[in-house]
Amino acid sequence: MKKSINSLILIMCAAVLIAASEVRAQDAAEDSAGLGISAGVEYMSDYLWRGGYWYGGDGAFFPSLSYNVLDTGLSLGVSAELSDAWMFDGRDFYNGTNVRDLHATDFGADYSYTFGDAVTVGAGLWYYLLWNNDYSFLSGYVSATIDMLPLSPTVTYTHDYYTESGDASDFYIQLGVSHGFELMKDASLDLGAVAGYYYADSTNQKGISDIDFSTALTVTKGIISYSAGFHYVIVPSKDFYYGTDGAKDINRFYATFGVSCGI
Repeated sequence: MKKSINSLILIMCAAVLIAASEVRAQDAAEDSAGLGISAGVEYMSDYLWRGGYWYGGDGAFFPSLSYNVLDTGLSLGVSAELSDAWMFDGRDFYNGTNVRDLHATDFGADYSYTFGDAVTVGAGLWYYLLWNNDYSFLSGYVSATIDMLPLSPTVTYTHDYYTESGDASDFYIQLGVSHGFELMKDASLDLGAVAGYYYADSTNQKGISDIDFSTALTVTKGIISYSAGFHYVIVPSKDFYYGTDGAKDINRFYATFGVSCGI
């Protein structure tokens, strides 16, 4: 399994590089209507999920493939979540937890619709198939963004259903703001802040799990986009701020890097 996943990532990276060379050879590709297909790889230096250390402080790779269905606002996607320490160092455990059990393949659908320039509503349904199926879960969300207000305030409600246990009591609410700046042609800077309240009844944890301040730079050349970002995360609730070593850990940081190809 490990070799096949590594091969998948290498194939996706190679596809991106081949596409990049095609862009340099033929700038006309920028004007093509496109098929709505996008493939990419993102790296997160410390995988935080709802404020918590998913791989015990390790980074993670996220190869992905998506299809925008005929510009209808519906997008279908598949992605993977893989610990970098497992991929490159063969590390299997942290704090008694098998890292491989927490690797996942994700399948989902997202839909969004914008009413004029006023409001954007969205909804999605994702199934997270973990390598240890005892942890697999289904997650659905609805969101609303008020585009006509400064900073585009957004509220998102997510509900989880754990397929093995049948537990459907967990939910996650996020409130956020964001603003984008066009630095030059094909280059943009996005700033954001979002706070999340996590009612994790399945693990007896409740409270504000994370407040995430972020900045991200995106540069696009033809069908290739490159991105880099930085996140500063505050974990205010005592139910969530203890680190992997048991010490109080409120301030957390991570960086992201990615490349994607859209055709």
